[in-house]
Amino acid sequence: MKYLSTLALVSLVALSSCATHAQSGAAAGGAAGAVAGQLLGKDTESTLIGTAVGTAAGYMIGNEVDKSDQNQVRQKTRR
Repeated sequence: MKYLSTLALVSLVALSSCATHAQSGAAAGGAAGAVAGQLLGKDTESTLIGTAVGTAAGYMIGNEVDKSDQNQVRQKTRR
C-alpha cells in the first residue's frame, strides 16, 4: 500500500503541473478517494470505489472552477 500511495502522490504532482482545474481536481480526488477507501474498507474493492467516487467529485468541482474562470475572462474582455 505504501508503494501505491507514493505512486499516486507522484502522479498527482506530475499531472497537476500543466493541467486544467478539472484534470488536477480529478487526480487529487482520485488519490484522496483511494486513501479514504483503503482506510475505511481495508480491501481492494473499497479502494477502487473510493478512487472512482473521488475522481468524479474532484473532476466536477474542478470543472466548475474552470467554468467560473472562463466567465471571469469573458466579462473582462467585454469591458
